Amino acid sequence: MKAYRFESNWRSTVLAAIFVHFFVVLGAALAMPYLEAANDPLPVDEMTMVELGDGAEEETPGPQAPTPPQPQPMPQQPPPPVQPMPEEPDITEDVADLSPTEAQELEEAVADIQSQEAAAAQGGGAGKILPPAPPTQQIGALVVAGNTPDTSGTDFHGTIGLLVFLDANGHITGYRMTQSSGRRFVDQIVINAVRRFTFEPALDTNGNPMKTMRLLKFPFDGSGSHPFDDDENKRIRTNKTLAAAQAAQQQP
Repeated sequence: MKAYRFESNWRSTVLAAIFVHFFVVLGAALAMPYLEAANDPLPVDEMTMVELGDGAEEETPGPQAPTPPQPQPMPQQPPPPVQPMPEEPDITEDVADLSPTEAQELEEAVADIQSQEAAAAQGGGAGKILPPAPPTQQIGALVVAGNTPDTSGTDFHGTIGLLVFLDANGHITGYRMTQSSGRRFVDQIVINAVRRFTFEPALDTNGNPMKTMRLLKFPFDGSGSHPFDDDENKRIRTNKTLAAAQAAQQQP
């Protein structure tokens, strides 16, 4: 069998392919501008610059909105002046208006009451201790108005005694603590209450007003203030009724 042999022309084929690709690429490059879409950009308005002359008037601004009022700061008040604390009064006695004789009588009455209280304490009972009445006194001084001290605001429990010296008009001219609480504040509450008392003056054996002494006692038991009335007041009212009846019988 006879074999056929073909000649190879690959070099010519490669060169031909290169030339073909070259011309194809060159033609595409030349035709590309004509193949793009002709999308023209939107026109842009140009800003016209106008120069103002030397005599040109400036534009007058329009009316402006009113500025809201600003809140004014409140003026600071100066702090109130500090008031000094009042001096605590002397509550042991108030006998400035007494004569030397009256002051001596008051001292003797206080000493007598204190001795009676000491004797009653040794006997196991408090007893009803009253100041000695003057020998010419027939009816003692009557408390016609006055409230007891308010004891609900203190923690003191006990009895406070105050001996009051009265003139012929029923006015207080002196006092002396006969039974103190030991605390100046509590004793002052009693004195302030007694200073507002109204007394009917004592009467002598002839029925005339006279000066005298009156012992007042106040139990501190936490109760509030109430109208004052003690056993001595009741006894004085009884004596006044008896004296009035005797005076009526003596009249013709």
